[in-house]
Amino acid sequence: MNPLIVVAIIIAIVLLAMNVYVTYLLAKSEFFEPAQKYAQYVLIWLLPVIGVLACYLFVQPTLGSSGSHSFDGEDAAFVSGSDGYAGPLYHD
Repeated sequence: MNPLIVVAIIIAIVLLAMNVYVTYLLAKSEFFEPAQKYAQYVLIWLLPVIGVLACYLFVQPTLGSSGSHSFDGEDAAFVSGSDGYAGPLYHD
């Protein structure tokens, strides 16, 4: 068998696997509305390389989010008032 054909088959299998994997991640995500999911499915399957990468970048940060965000009261951007700093400084 021609080595070029073998490489083409391997690339096709990898692209198909990527499409299936990102489609699965998108289907599992509860972050997007159904219309958004359908648009991303179309993007994944009509533009295999670009669509998969773009959709993966959108879906990956949403994995594990159930729509409710927990807030523990801590804000890393602010230091407590006991240190003399409680937020941005505004001078008169």
